[in-house]
Amino acid sequence: MSLSASPSGSQRPFIKRPALTPGFKKPSRWYLPLMGAIALGFGVANYYEDQAKHYQYDREEEDRLRKNRALMDAYGDKETVQDIERALVVYDLQ
Repeated sequence: MSLSASPSGSQRPFIKRPALTPGFKKPSRWYLPLMGAIALGFGVANYYEDQAKHYQYDREEEDRLRKNRALMDAYGDKETVQDIERALVVYDLQ
């Protein structure tokens, strides 16, 4: 009586074939550098995008300050009659 589960006539050695191609045998070796490169790319892209936003914000802030200075020159301190008259002239021109 035979104790093996397979028939004695067809003995085959158990060989496990690789599931992945040989170039991708160890994906863990490339995982960390790949994720680092992706993170670096995102970081650089976000940095340049943020710099562009700061430039736009600075330009808008300068325009706002210039307009505020013009308004303060036109309607600013009204301590004297000349200041009030000048503000009225500017107001009438608009």
